[in-house]
Amino acid sequence: MAVEIDVYGSCVCRDIFRYAQHGKYKVRKSVGYIPITSLYDAPFNVDVKEALEHSRMSSYEKLMLKVQTKRNLPRMLLKNRANILVLDLADEFMERWETENCPSAPLAVIEGKEEEYEKVLEAASCSVKRKYSPLEMDMQEVEEKIQKFAKDILYSEENPDGYLEKNIIVIESMYSSDILGNDASLHKHDTRFEIGKANEWLRKLYMILYKYIQDCRIIKLPEFLHSSQNHIRGQHPLHYTQDTYTYLNDALDVLAGFSHMNTLENLYKEKSLNNRIITRVVKNDNVKAIQRLANRIQELEKKQNLKGTDAE
Repeated sequence: MAVEIDVYGSCVCRDIFRYAQHGKYKVRKSVGYIPITSLYDAPFNVDVKEALEHSRMSSYEKLMLKVQTKRNLPRMLLKNRANILVLDLADEFMERWETENCPSAPLAVIEGKEEEYEKVLEAASCSVKRKYSPLEMDMQEVEEKIQKFAKDILYSEENPDGYLEKNIIVIESMYSSDILGNDASLHKHDTRFEIGKANEWLRKLYMILYKYIQDCRIIKLPEFLHSSQNHIRGQHPLHYTQDTYTYLNDALDVLAGFSHMNTLENLYKEKSLNNRIITRVVKNDNVKAIQRLANRIQELEKKQNLKGTDAE
């Protein structure tokens, strides 16, 4: 029988299940683009449904925006909840917009969809007062929101519909430092991502989360993490190489009881070692020189073939 899962977090959590064996897992809820730090802000006193009708956002993005403005996610998660909740905190790094006439409520904005958000706000007679990075948020306020979220979703005598701590799986999603290209070279991400600052901030948030959900189970991302040039969602620090999702799926299988072949720690060590080897190889100048020579030979062969064709 399939293990029922609720998913709350970034695309990393959702993409794991692209690699799951058919029939193993049944995702009951999949919630993204709604940071924990946005859950307890003032609700929007406007209905964005009509404003979203002509938006070019996907149906999923529209739905998540509507949920975000209602500020009712914890209650929604617990309604007909699955046994297991898989979550991460990478969406906490979404840019925030402080709006007016809505009332003045911060909005977490999907990267690349800023123009669509502006159109929705304009149609709802709202305007943007200020745009800011979550790095500017007060950490005391951030911790208070995470603490409240934990209380809202965890099982207790006062909250009998909540998740058991041991049934919450946290994926420690972080930004990768580079992109593994089709030329077998590593390329840096755009500086706008602020990789170092983002990961330092995310580590602090995970530590705060573990203070209030102490018995959750944790899947760490391997060392020497790379993004893929060929990811279905495009290039981004959260769009990893395919083997990373295979690793995450293997780790999830261990926690769900499908696999007894390994432990989380051994899987982590093995994947980190493989990543280290790959990184060392692609950084090796001799390998790059061989690749350039192979490319040059192919070019010469093509030219020779063209000459042979002309002679005929």
